[in-house]
Amino acid sequence: MYKAVIFDVGGVCVHSPLEGIRAYEKRLNLPTDYLNLAIQSRAPNGAFQRLERGEISLIEFYPLFSEEMSDPANKDVYRRYAAARGFDAQPIPDVTIDGKDLFRQMVEAAQRLDDVVVNAIRTLRATTSLTIAALTNNFQSSPASSTSSSSPTLSLDPPPQLKNLFHHFIESSLVGLRKPDPAFFLHACKVCNVKPQDCVMLDDIPENVKAARAVGMTAIS
Repeated sequence: MYKAVIFDVGGVCVHSPLEGIRAYEKRLNLPTDYLNLAIQSRAPNGAFQRLERGEISLIEFYPLFSEEMSDPANKDVYRRYAAARGFDAQPIPDVTIDGKDLFRQMVEAAQRLDDVVVNAIRTLRATTSLTIAALTNNFQSSPASSTSSSSPTLSLDPPPQLKNLFHHFIESSLVGLRKPDPAFFLHACKVCNVKPQDCVMLDDIPENVKAARAVGMTAIS
């Protein structure tokens, strides 16, 4: 008998930041997943991963992210990805990525609620005794990250009406861990006061689903 349901936020409760990445790739005539692969290839210690663990601020993040996303070595990452999947990589233009612009597009995509999931959470809260939690990779914004009133501070803070639906809202940038680190899933179980086998985890990222299952959770993509 399950005792807790734990939801990812981006890509589950709200739209995925990947939508913003893909729109940015299209704008620069880059192949689909080129920038996402560039981000993932730098795990666990790329700028994006460090931001989500709360190790660097947005001000520190932007130039590092710009440099990493503009690195010509990303072409080799994409070519290896294409070769492993048996298709020819399309020609990749030389690009200089504005990390702040890309990140803003990612954040904007992740602000739109998924009404179907939100309504499902409301139903669970109203009709069951399950502990309902969110487990999210996010970042902490700060006033210093905005340079003018016309350039508002970026934030992944969920709307209050979403955050208030959960018994627990567990954030990577506050804990210092991020998915798919098994320790982050186990931390969530501790917060919810349940064993992993008593949890259902919903996440849109296959790597996170695999990691959740590895610690004993029932994970659904």
